[in-house]
Amino acid sequence: MSGYTKKIAEPNSGVDYSLEKDFKVYTLSKELPITTYPSYMELGIVIYCLKGNAKIDIYSNKHIITPKELIIILPGQLVSLTDVSVDFQIRYFTITESFYTDILSGISRFSPHFFFYMRQHYYFKVEDVKILSFIDFFEILTRKAFDTENQYRRESVILLLRIFFLDIYNFYKVNSLDNVTTIDIHKKELTHKFFQLVMNNYKVNRSVTFYANSLCITPKYLTMVVKEVSGKSAKDWITEYMILELKGLLTNSTLNIQEIVEKTKFSNQSSLGRFFRRHTGLSPLQYRKEYLTIDQKTNFSKNNTI
Repeated sequence: MSGYTKKIAEPNSGVDYSLEKDFKVYTLSKELPITTYPSYMELGIVIYCLKGNAKIDIYSNKHIITPKELIIILPGQLVSLTDVSVDFQIRYFTITESFYTDILSGISRFSPHFFFYMRQHYYFKVEDVKILSFIDFFEILTRKAFDTENQYRRESVILLLRIFFLDIYNFYKVNSLDNVTTIDIHKKELTHKFFQLVMNNYKVNRSVTFYANSLCITPKYLTMVVKEVSGKSAKDWITEYMILELKGLLTNSTLNIQEIVEKTKFSNQSSLGRFFRRHTGLSPLQYRKEYLTIDQKTNFSKNNTI
């Protein structure tokens, strides 16, 4: 073990241990591949905070990262990171979306509700997750990813990560009201495929017909199945994805409305404005003004707490 320990990266060295592009381990760092403005993550990231703090925002659900916390970001989530303290120090690993799919493929299909639950419940005190020591777990993952003589290191990492995500999923099942256990597995699978398609296409395709055609079913059947499994219609979910992204982008005061139009593929500012007002009751500028006012009040309150 001592020989291996000497190979561990020094703090902030930028050295990582990787399993090709699919899985990368960063042993000691203060940098994360997350922008200061809301953007969709192509990677999944699991972070363990050692020191300091930083402000993370997932779908407008804000949290201050503190020591001995796990932060779990699934691929495709809308994330930003700000207010990073000078002493911020973390261990983390990243996984690609395809590798994440490989991890889940060997276990029972997760409920679609889980992925929405994780938008708000993405941070954990280590003792909440049924792993005796995340540091030990992290070291095992690092060893498996680094051991180039092991012909089965990819399989070993996948199995370890299945245990990890099953623990997270178990925490979700225990602490949430998931009432879709009696729904047939085909409908759950179809709904899961629908959500995957929406994540990849909602900016340019907001029609239920597009997703139904992609799944080789009728729009009526897709709407019925998604409503039964998730509690909302297919159209409602497509709209929610778009509104959440627009709200996230509007909270970034460095982006003007035209830049947001271009990022979200609307034809023009009027089209974006009509869509946003129809679903929120506010114009984009009104929403931005209200959000910035609330954020300023929150910061003022924190800064003046004795």
